[in-house]
Amino acid sequence: MARPLEHLAALAVILFFVPLKVNVSGISLYLADLESIAALGILTIILFRGKLKQTTIKATGFILVFVAYILLAGVLSDVSFKLVMIEMIQWLSVAAFLGVLHQAGLLASPRFLSIVALYAFAGAVYTAIWHLMQPGMPDFKQLANTKYFFGFCCVMLYLMRDHIRFSHILLGIALVLLVMSGERKALLGVMLMIACDYAFCRKVGDAKTQRAFHTLGFMVFFGAIIALFSIWSLMGLPAILNHLEFTQFDILFADQEQARWDSEVWRKLLLANGFSLFLEHPIFGVGPKMLPEYMANYFHNQELAIYTHNFALDVAIEYGLVGLTILIGGFVLSMRQLFHQRMLNPVAFLMAVYILAMVLFVAINSTIMLMFLFPFFVNTRAETQESPDPSINTRSIKTTVTAKPFSNVVMHKDKQ
Repeated sequence: MARPLEHLAALAVILFFVPLKVNVSGISLYLADLESIAALGILTIILFRGKLKQTTIKATGFILVFVAYILLAGVLSDVSFKLVMIEMIQWLSVAAFLGVLHQAGLLASPRFLSIVALYAFAGAVYTAIWHLMQPGMPDFKQLANTKYFFGFCCVMLYLMRDHIRFSHILLGIALVLLVMSGERKALLGVMLMIACDYAFCRKVGDAKTQRAFHTLGFMVFFGAIIALFSIWSLMGLPAILNHLEFTQFDILFADQEQARWDSEVWRKLLLANGFSLFLEHPIFGVGPKMLPEYMANYFHNQELAIYTHNFALDVAIEYGLVGLTILIGGFVLSMRQLFHQRMLNPVAFLMAVYILAMVLFVAINSTIMLMFLFPFFVNTRAETQESPDPSINTRSIKTTVTAKPFSNVVMHKDKQ
């Protein structure tokens, strides 16, 4: 039986997907925010006691640089110190929460990740049942952060399927719920994750055949980029925007009353106006937590002036190209390291693929921050098993390795 600590920690992860708020000294906070702040205090104590692992520092590297830039951006944009501190603490606390789990060795345990997967599945099922019982909710888009349950549970069940009984049945149910939810970004992320698992995390025959397979995958990827570039060159950007009803005329004369109940129109306005705002402040941005205030100038109805539902664009607007380069560039560079370690640690790499596919379609919040940083703290390891017959393939999380029982999993050791 898993230790109670593992269940408590798994529930703490799941709280990031539950929008429960408490009032603390007149300030409304999510429960996930409270546990993250507590984790920040715990990790600070660990640091002062000199027991902070090098792998924890390495995992938080680019986030620490980005947090330092948040302070600089706040000073350059003359943003109130309170907003700057809130933004810095939000990023640091989420990283600290994952750091505490990493320090405890939980993110090196397939058993713990399996418990997280099962709790996420339970949360997705409960959310779906509750939603279907609400006649006033026509779709799943009104479920706030809980809608991220559907994609996250699919990812975790797929990655941990060799460690969970009846995992294929649970995964099938989770995929049905994901399709029902209409979360296209999550569905895209799951599909890309599975494709990358088969394309990059499995040995196919001998080394020569494997290199040929990887080359073919990269050729398909770059072929798709060339195809998109060709469409842009042949049709021209104005024709494409006109087809998508995304021209300046469409935006200026858009029906903002319609946007109140038509999410597609609303998101189109947010993207277009957000990009215009970015072009006005391209280098250092408008400053931490200032996007809604600037966005209000583009809407008659102030309720529509929110974040753009595009993680990368939100970062670009508030922190400019400099902040975008630090955060997304740091993510990509760290993901590149995970790619090179994918045969030993496929879980982290595939999780990074999933969240990278989502960042263009989601707004910044604590749940997305958690998933954004999660892959870099996961350090499960498995022992390689040489097969006498190179034609024999391995599967799933084992990918090219065979995972041993939980108690025998090789834990990642810190570099001395």
